[in-house]
Amino acid sequence: MDVCQFHTRIYGKLDQTLYVFEPTWDSFRPITKVGWDGKKFSTDEPYKTNIFSPYYGFESPEQKVLCRQLAETTELQAREIKEPVEFWKWAGLTDASWFRDRPCIFLNECVPRNWHDYIKYLGSRGKTLRRRIPSGRVTRRLIRKS
Repeated sequence: MDVCQFHTRIYGKLDQTLYVFEPTWDSFRPITKVGWDGKKFSTDEPYKTNIFSPYYGFESPEQKVLCRQLAETTELQAREIKEPVEFWKWAGLTDASWFRDRPCIFLNECVPRNWHDYIKYLGSRGKTLRRRIPSGRVTRRLIRKS
């Protein structure tokens, strides 16, 4: 299993299936997507809809056993990926759309598109061609004294 860390969570990839490590369960669980939810990067929850299911968080009992085995055999010390674009390339997610000046994968269609929250969470700045003017006045006019 190939493992990486992205924004304090550990993700794994095995046979084109994404997994996220849940420390409270001490196990991996399957996911299909990691995306921006308007406040932070989150995972989708397709297998966490029925809380009364005996294999809550998993697709089947066999998958639950597989995830437990992966948690026991996988080394959780992983390389950290800081850039979302690099993480999505690693995960094989290709449904990115342009969000101002960079690609972004949104968790669903109803996510608020707030640019300032996204930039603040990433700790970066907008990519523009404009440069910051070092001082308020760039050119000085020569005024002839008469």
